[in-house]
Amino acid sequence: MTHRFVKANGIELHYLEKNTNLKPTLILLHGLSANANSFESYLELLNNYRVISVDLRGRGLSEKPNKGYSMQEHSKDIIELMNALKIDKAILVGHSFGGLLSAYLAVYFPERISKIILIDVAAKMHPEVRKLVTPSVMSRLKKSWSTYDEYISNMKKAPFLQGKWLPEMEFFYKADCKETENGIESRSNFKHIQQAVEAVLNPDIHWEELITQIKQPSIVINGTEPFVNNQVLVSKQYAMETVNMMENCKYVAVAGNHVTILFGEGAKQTVSAIKKFIN
Repeated sequence: MTHRFVKANGIELHYLEKNTNLKPTLILLHGLSANANSFESYLELLNNYRVISVDLRGRGLSEKPNKGYSMQEHSKDIIELMNALKIDKAILVGHSFGGLLSAYLAVYFPERISKIILIDVAAKMHPEVRKLVTPSVMSRLKKSWSTYDEYISNMKKAPFLQGKWLPEMEFFYKADCKETENGIESRSNFKHIQQAVEAVLNPDIHWEELITQIKQPSIVINGTEPFVNNQVLVSKQYAMETVNMMENCKYVAVAGNHVTILFGEGAKQTVSAIKKFIN
């Protein structure tokens, strides 16, 4: 795995890459406040393709401009990254926010996207998405911890990780934090991520209408286990409705919740479904 940087859409983007000379190219797009390392387990298992996992703007080691967190700007970032790396066409693998971004790219840049894999995302949002995501995922962006050990200890207490912590999860959390004069803090800025939330909930983007326009072969991979408050973030009903909106899409259920689907058994099952779909 190699760390690289590229100038795209006027900012510097950081990405992880393996198998530079192989084809096809898979571009992995992470969740709302995550980073490229959230796909660490997938990167280990995806051996027969060129794989690029991007830190989206404002996350990880990518540049953090104060503005530009709309779907349009995120999309331009990815297309210009592809241009800079001379990638004509790519298969997109998007988790959560990254899944919506993948759908957006598939519709607005169809000539550049050959297939899409949507991981635990649907055209309809959970009716209480803000209540479920804000305290459990966004709260860490406003906090600081005196030591790294205290930070990790707190991350392990997240409701969606209770009894589910795996050593490889630390790659993501380690990449998420930095040392500051206040202690250990997330690299992501709450205000920037809030702009991305508003971009997803933008009433001008009709996700159901947009997803019906996807022509590329697709799969929706759905985590079947509860996320918080004993609720799944993406229900099977919403996932199946999303599958049926597309011309050429299949549904795959895997073990894990909205986060653990990225690690351990969830990652193995997901990567197995990805390989089967691509091949």
